[in-house]
Amino acid sequence: MKFGQLVKSILLLSVLLGCSCAHYACDRAYVGPKTRNAEMLDYYSYPEQTIEAEIETVCEKKRYVIECVEFPSALNVFDTSNIKFDFYVQRQEGRFPTIIIWPIPDEVDFCAKGFARHFAANGFNVAVIHNRKVDLDDIVSVEQVEDYFRQTVLDGRQVVDYLVEREQVDANALGALGFSLGGIRASVVSAVDERLKCSVIGLAGGSMAEIAFTSKLSGVRDYMKELAEMGVSPDVIRAELSEKVVTDPVALAEYVDARDVLMYIAAFDNVIPNQCGDRLWQAIGKPEVVRLFSGHFTSLLYLPCAERESLNFFKRKFQMR
Repeated sequence: MKFGQLVKSILLLSVLLGCSCAHYACDRAYVGPKTRNAEMLDYYSYPEQTIEAEIETVCEKKRYVIECVEFPSALNVFDTSNIKFDFYVQRQEGRFPTIIIWPIPDEVDFCAKGFARHFAANGFNVAVIHNRKVDLDDIVSVEQVEDYFRQTVLDGRQVVDYLVEREQVDANALGALGFSLGGIRASVVSAVDERLKCSVIGLAGGSMAEIAFTSKLSGVRDYMKELAEMGVSPDVIRAELSEKVVTDPVALAEYVDARDVLMYIAAFDNVIPNQCGDRLWQAIGKPEVVRLFSGHFTSLLYLPCAERESLNFFKRKFQMR
């Protein structure tokens, strides 16, 4: 098959798949989120600092400029990396709604870049956070798992601190988006920081213990197998994850306002299994959801649809035309 024919086939399949998803509104019986308490907010607090960021312009487009922004974290509980993100900022004067995106792998992936370009071309600023690198082989305790996800929240909140001081950013119109591991990150930061007014959470779920035992992702399966070979029983692993990983999407879900969330759940997902996605959806309060007729990776065929639906969601929430 020639390349052109292959592209046409993929596009046709994407169109057909776009007709095979089901879109449901938020549960009308939902009454609202739980109030964030002082103890939780203290756990995710950090010393105040004046952010002195290094900013490098890496690309200029007709409508927006892409900057690389980097600054040290006020608190590191996982490693000593700087906070780094790509900032797609509108060129015209004014304050604009801004979406924070958490990518899937360690580096910024093409999906995150695709969403960023799509949003920026439609009048949004976008901050794509670079993930701190983590290797499962280096994780030797459940405490380190918790430190990693707590650091995600600390980093995300400091990115918000920086953004609200930029003159191009509407501090009252901040949103979050992430898919897969990025969706897990987006959900926990949204739960903690009330400045994020709405969220798109895709192919994510919880609890972390349930994901660890049900995911078919090779890296996770191999890691769990290694623990078993070391003589660590499944009951001990499950208990440790349930007790010590407090920065868990399901555990924090009650602080997220379901009326301001759009979720994507794949029917045949075996990386973050469908039942884990459903558990998070129920824990948040049954928000608006798009159910995809796909697996975790084949959901990429829905990407054009997801970009369009997510853009419409944010426009609706921020009352943009």
